[in-house]
Formats: sequence, structure tokens, C-alpha cells
Amino acid sequence: MKTIILALALIVLVSSTQADVIDTIKKIDQSPFGRTLFDTIWLELQTGDPLDRLVSTLTDLEDRYVAEQKEDDAKNQEYQGACTVDISAFDKDLAESNRKKIELEARLEGQLYPQRSILEGLVAQKSAEVKGYQKDVSELDAQRAEEHEDFEEKVLEHQEATAIIAEARRLFADNIEHESFVQKGKATKQPHKFTKDVANMIQKHFTTSAKKTAKFQHRKGYSKLFKAFATIASKVEQLADAGAVQKIIDLADELLAKISDSLSLLRFAEDKRVESYKKSRNFIVIALNVAGSALANAISDLASLNDIIAQVEASLDTTEQRIENVSADRHDRFTSCEEAVQDYQDARSARSSDRDVVSQTIGLVNKELRTLREQLAMRQSAGEEI
Repeated sequence: MKTIILALALIVLVSSTQADVIDTIKKIDQSPFGRTLFDTIWLELQTGDPLDRLVSTLTDLEDRYVAEQKEDDAKNQEYQGACTVDISAFDKDLAESNRKKIELEARLEGQLYPQRSILEGLVAQKSAEVKGYQKDVSELDAQRAEEHEDFEEKVLEHQEATAIIAEARRLFADNIEHESFVQKGKATKQPHKFTKDVANMIQKHFTTSAKKTAKFQHRKGYSKLFKAFATIASKVEQLADAGAVQKIIDLADELLAKISDSLSLLRFAEDKRVESYKKSRNFIVIALNVAGSALANAISDLASLNDIIAQVEASLDTTEQRIENVSADRHDRFTSCEEAVQDYQDARSARSSDRDVVSQTIGLVNKELRTLREQLAMRQSAGEEI
């Protein structure tokens, strides 16, 4: 009973092993390379020659696959090592460029741009100050010119009034009682004579002067005074009195003295105004020069700072362009390395598959040649298919 069971188990085991062999043969025959090997083996089997040479060839082929794979492994390792070095270099370059970019941006945003804003504000402030001081100087000069013109007009009015009164005094004085010298140096008084013609001349003088001084801008009272004198001159009977005429002369002298005093005061006030003007103008000019110097320095500093900003911005543009270029180069290099890895893996997989086919075929030839022969024969009879 035990013998029967053992025999049945052996039959089942043999059947199972043979089925596995047939599956292996079919699987190999499904690949182009395995099909080619089976075609070659079938031809060798038809010649009746020993299969030692075929087995040796297959063994050499298997060894060559192993050697080629080792060579490819070494080349791939070397290539991927170079990839690692290159990508590391790209990463280092990018890290340094990004660090530099951050540094440049921080310098621009945190230092240079704020400094430029401050200097621009300072330039605007000093420009306004300079314009303000220039305006002050212009206004002060205009005021001084106006004051001087006003002063000159007053002086002219004083001088004209002085000339009018002096001329009138002369006319009065020339016609008052005077002493005439006769022989042996003895003086004889002649009676005072004030004719109507002289009175008319004096009256005309004052009337003309009244009209002239009526045009005065400052001393308009002179016109009324000269009208009064013209009225006095029209009354010849009053002028016949030497005492009355002398009073008029004394009044003229008094007026001339007052006009002289007034002119002196006028000149004194003008000198004070000129002195005050010069001091004020000097202070403004000093302030203008200080502001102008500060403005020039601020403009110069701003120009220098703008040059520095332009250089830093250009460096930033160059750095950003480098980052873009290096990133593109890294991407290209990384892609080529990944493609090389994929090519290597595909080649390794294909070579491993072919080597497995060769190794399995050698095993079939060495151990399952009868089953292999039967399956190949069945494939031929079935029309190239097992």
C-alpha cells in the first residue's frame, strides 16, 4: 500500500514538474529573443550534431550579458556621480545667488531707498527755503527801491520848495528899503518903493509855484502856502509897508530853515532805512547762502546715491538673470540625468530578461532536452506555434 502511494506521489510530482517545464518553454517562446534561440536550437537538433558547442555559445552569451551589465553598472555609476556633482554645483550656485539676491534686495529696501526718500525730502525742503529766501530778497529790494524812489521824490519836493521860497525872498528883498552909498562913503537912505509891476511879478511867481506844487505827492501844503503868498502879493498897498515886507522875508527865512531841517531829518531817516535794509538783506543773503549750500550738498548726495542705487539694481538684475539661467541649466541637467537613469534601468531590465532567457534555455538544454525537443517539434508541426 505504501509502495502504491509513493508511486502515485512520484507520478504526480513528475507530471507537475513536466508541466512547469512546458510553461517555461512557452514563456520563453513568447519573446522574440527566446523564439530566435529556440529556432537556432531546433536547427542544431535537426543536424544531429552534439549540442556542446551550442551550450558553450549560450554560456558565453550569458557571461557576456553579465560582463556588459557590470560595464553598464560602472558607467551608470560614473555618470550619475557626475550628475550628482553637477547638480550639487548648480544648487550651490543657486544658493549663493539667492543669498546675494536677498542681500541686494535688503540693501535696496532697507537702506538705499529710505536714504533716497530722505534726501529727496531734504532737496525739496532746501529748494523751498532757497526760493523763499530769494523771494524775501526780491521783496526787500523792491521795497527798498520803492522807499528810495519815495525819498527822492520828497527830496525833490523840498528842493523845489526851497528854490521857490528863495526866489520869492530875493524878489521881496530886492525891493525893500536899502541903503545906497554916495560920495566919501556916506550912506543915504532912500524911500522904500514897491511898484505894482513888482507885485505882479511876485504874484505870478507864487501862482505858478502853487500850480506846480499842487502836483506834489507828499508836500501838498506848499500849494496852499504859495497861494496865500500870491494873495498877499496882489495887495500892493500892504507891500508898501517896509515892515510888512520884512515880516514876509523873515517868514521866508523861517520856512527855508524848516525845510532845511525837514530835509536833514528826511536824509537821516533814509540813512537809517538804508542801514536797516543792508542788515536785513545781509541776514537773508547769509540764510540764502546756507540753504543754497545745503541744497547743493543734498543734490550732490542724491546724485551719488542714485548712482549707487543704479549699480545695486543692475547687480540685482544680473543676479536674477543668473538664477534664471542656472535654474534652467539645472533643470536640463537633472532631466538628462533622470532620462539616463531610465535608459539604464530599461537596458538593465532588457538585458536581465535576455540573460534569464539564456540561463533558462541552458537549463532546458542540459536537463529537459527531451521535453524541449518535443515542444519544438510540436511548434513546427503546429505552424511555428507551440
